[in-house]
Amino acid sequence: MAKEKEGSLVKLQYDFNTAKCCEVEFQPGMWARTTAREFRSFNGNRRILNVDDREESFYESYNGPVYLFNTNIISDSDTPGLAYQNNKDPREKYTKRSNW
Repeated sequence: MAKEKEGSLVKLQYDFNTAKCCEVEFQPGMWARTTAREFRSFNGNRRILNVDDREESFYESYNGPVYLFNTNIISDSDTPGLAYQNNKDPREKYTKRSNW
């Protein structure tokens, strides 16, 4: 019997320009570039790198909604980091963990 394809059937909403550089503050003063999918689900400081008419770049804080990872459901959690449905990262089933 063939295994049914797994994956999201819902098109994710993005309330920002996904072509721009998205960054999250994972520790005070330490920023990391991230994908738009993770950016939209990060509960913490977020910023987007913009370019003005004179081709000068600047960061702009992003205060949009925080969505549960891989859904269009807005999170009501105050826990810092990525917001997951049922507090479980759905990608875990694809990672192998070895016993040390």
